[in-house]
Amino acid sequence: MLVFHKLLPLIVSPLGVVVSLIIVSVVSRRRGPAVMALAVLWICALPVTERLVWRGLESDYPYQEVAAAPVTDAIIVLSGMLEGAETDQGVLSQWGEGTDRYFAGVDLFQAKKASLMIFTQGGLPWSDLPLEGGLLARRAIAAGVPEAQILLTGLVHNTEDEAREVAALMELAGLQTATLVTSSFHVPRAVMIFEQEGVDVTPYPTDFRAKASLDWTSWVPSAAAFGETSNGLREYIGRAYYWAKYQLAD
Repeated sequence: MLVFHKLLPLIVSPLGVVVSLIIVSVVSRRRGPAVMALAVLWICALPVTERLVWRGLESDYPYQEVAAAPVTDAIIVLSGMLEGAETDQGVLSQWGEGTDRYFAGVDLFQAKKASLMIFTQGGLPWSDLPLEGGLLARRAIAAGVPEAQILLTGLVHNTEDEAREVAALMELAGLQTATLVTSSFHVPRAVMIFEQEGVDVTPYPTDFRAKASLDWTSWVPSAAAFGETSNGLREYIGRAYYWAKYQLAD
């Protein structure tokens, strides 16, 4: 199932669509699908398209000051911000995208918005990296968060795993409410999943990615824009998948 979750977005992503159309064009010996593939590639590679996709993803949960966040029983910081780098000493775990999740969580704790922090132990079967939650917990302790006020989940592979693990942890600890810290684009899907698992969460969005402004270069295709557009559409696919899954379950 984990492999399916990783492959499905790739198949229906812009890259998957482009490759599929080219294959159809070659097999059918028709130019039409190839022209469509070029159109998809061109449109998705425009920075203006990237900005539209990400502004749409982040529109539901705008930036919020730490002082405005409510007080809850715990602060949940979701995994997804560390990555591995190959070095002479082996694989090194370092900051990647989404690092604002960690810093926002620590800021909320230091502002006394909760008395506990929960880090999820994100990891993948094919990865050599240590579980993410433990690494983040050590950083939080070094930043002044007492070790006794940090909880760790078991191993998790995706957001649904995180929700199940956190639900069990909160029930065991007698916690009723929590602040859910994750990237703004990820908030709608994360809230839907956590609520499905019966966890009462108040979202705290961070890690905003929509570009602040546009200029003439926004109409020049780039590989970076294609990658970011693809990542954004991947999140829409994830939302649609879980919405359909829960609708069918009802």
